[in-house]
Amino acid sequence: MYSTRRADLGAIFKAGLDRVDPYRMLIDHISFDGETMTVKVDESLHSINLDNFTKIVVIGAGKATAPMALALEQILGDRLDGGLIVVKYGHVANLERIKTVEADHPVPDENGRRGAEKIISIADQADEHTLVISLISGGGSALIPLPYGHGAHSLSLEDKQETTGLLLACGADIEEINCIRKHLSMIKGGRLLERLAPARSVNFILSDVVGDALSSIASGVTCSDPTTYEDAWKIVQKYQIEKRIPEPVRHLLESGVRGEVEETLKPGHPALALTEDILIG
Repeated sequence: MYSTRRADLGAIFKAGLDRVDPYRMLIDHISFDGETMTVKVDESLHSINLDNFTKIVVIGAGKATAPMALALEQILGDRLDGGLIVVKYGHVANLERIKTVEADHPVPDENGRRGAEKIISIADQADEHTLVISLISGGGSALIPLPYGHGAHSLSLEDKQETTGLLLACGADIEEINCIRKHLSMIKGGRLLERLAPARSVNFILSDVVGDALSSIASGVTCSDPTTYEDAWKIVQKYQIEKRIPEPVRHLLESGVRGEVEETLKPGHPALALTEDILIG
């Protein structure tokens, strides 16, 4: 009896791990017949004719992104023209076509910044004949830090590191942290999607957020952002860290509240018509 129960518990545990395996999630839900990539998740069905594109590249970030990339390489094979993902140190896979940058999490580092710059470079080179496949999972927000730099505002990586550290220490939850991250970034809150246009994109997203709000997973790099600079500033005030955050961060958030800084991507933006977000698990 004991051995039977032990075997049953082992089988249940393994089934649970298999159900949330990032590699299996893509392998089980995506197929390719040499022309059309088909994605079936629950009752939804998505089909993309890859012959409509002259170039297919992959970008992504997150702690689970390497096994997702491995699965995609095996599914699409030589139809992939390369790409780049950013993962946490040690969370790698043996990829042949997609390059990997390893970076730190949860506090961002210089490797992550360089990886984010490379992703932006890929986005800027994409045209209307390019399909960009994004692989997004939890941790992506910290792994691709690209400090805000436009006009009178120029944040450093150290500014973002210090701010992230303060938010982690004061007890802010992940949605609050990501709200502020979006508004200190040149890539989050849908700003990556703006850079991808006029390319088409499809985004496979693996959620680690209760409720699966796409705008919260990895700070919503490929979708519209419902939060504002005012929301970010209220979080700073809630935890009474106005005088502790770096001066450039405070200056940017206050300018955003006054409407002097362009907001993150909002519903109705033309770039949203060129993309499709698929919650893969």
